[in-house]
Amino acid sequence: MTDSFSYRPKFVDIRVRKPPVVKVNPDVQMCEHDGCGAEATCRAPKSRDNPGEIWHFCEKHAALYNKNWNFFEGMTEDDARAHREAAAHGGRPTWTFRASANSPDAHVYKKAATSDETKDPFRAFAGRRAAAGRPAPNPQENRPSAPVLKALDTLGLDAHADRAKVRSTYAALVRQYHPDSNGGDRSAETRLNAVVKAYKVLKTARRA
Repeated sequence: MTDSFSYRPKFVDIRVRKPPVVKVNPDVQMCEHDGCGAEATCRAPKSRDNPGEIWHFCEKHAALYNKNWNFFEGMTEDDARAHREAAAHGGRPTWTFRASANSPDAHVYKKAATSDETKDPFRAFAGRRAAAGRPAPNPQENRPSAPVLKALDTLGLDAHADRAKVRSTYAALVRQYHPDSNGGDRSAETRLNAVVKAYKVLKTARRA
């Protein structure tokens, strides 16, 4: 073998290369999934009980984490149902808008509800009046329309006449003006027709 000869191995170098060094920018949050060096663009809670503690993931690993996440894991059916019902109002405690019985507003309301001078066209205080032993005002009786007033006047009644009074008066007038009650005399027929017409108006208005 001469000095000029040099041995050259005829095989491929199979030495394992070192993994590349990933330079991390301290101002950029990196994905916290093991072995991932991508930038974290998504956030995910670490647990149900501590939603303030979060993981930082890239989009790929956030999707994988969400796919395997089960918020109701470890809960019973009753606990899960109660949580869903509470979530309907933000999981916060609720309370009524009812004022205390000793509050100034309650005293004003009670006075208005039980006073005879308070106008109540929509019967808002009807229940309170009944509890106080006072009759609830009926807007149809207190404020009769013009046709009803005219019909009552035709029967000779005032605006405060009740149903029983209207019916009895109508029956008496029919007997009075009917031809059979006057020996066949038809001179009061016009008056009878007016009485019948007035009664129909009152019946339609539920006053008879």
